[in-house]
Amino acid sequence: MKSAEHADGVLKVAAVLASPHGSGSTAAAVNAVVEGCRDAGAVCTLVDLRDGAADGFAAAVNAVEEADAVVFASPTYRATHTSLLASFLEHIERGAKFETRAPLQGKATAVVMTGAAAEHFLATERLRATLASFYAVQVLSPSLFLPQTAFGPDKSLTAEAAEAGVLHGRALIDLAAACRASKNIALLKPLV
Repeated sequence: MKSAEHADGVLKVAAVLASPHGSGSTAAAVNAVVEGCRDAGAVCTLVDLRDGAADGFAAAVNAVEEADAVVFASPTYRATHTSLLASFLEHIERGAKFETRAPLQGKATAVVMTGAAAEHFLATERLRATLASFYAVQVLSPSLFLPQTAFGPDKSLTAEAAEAGVLHGRALIDLAAACRASKNIALLKPLV
């Protein structure tokens, strides 16, 4: 295991689970990415958005703000991420006029989505574009999309899918370290 340290210590990852069910395939996918982050030396926190809707996602926003990297994990519904994730993103300021915070700006993020069929992989692009353009974050490319065939009957990942998740986690830590080391990435502003 290599160390993922920077001047302030070990890199921190917030893994945001935006599944209304919580315990299915999306949870298994994000857990594989978290495993890769931990393998790379990061400290990880799982944030289940089902627990935060009542308080306006205050604790979840704080977890994102404290993290060096954020994993956004969602099942694909109607060719996009869940309304739970969309609602959460609406609660995240981005440093615009009259806003006091920008918890995502300049950070590394990863998009993890699951769906019924491989043809739905383009759902990741809407979320990736929103994160990169509207929040000025650095998004790991490509996103991780796992179709139903990547899971066994018990929602466990196939060996190949688990390996892809772990690799994405390790790569996210590399990206987070690069973002943290840059004097300029955090200065980039959202497009509008």
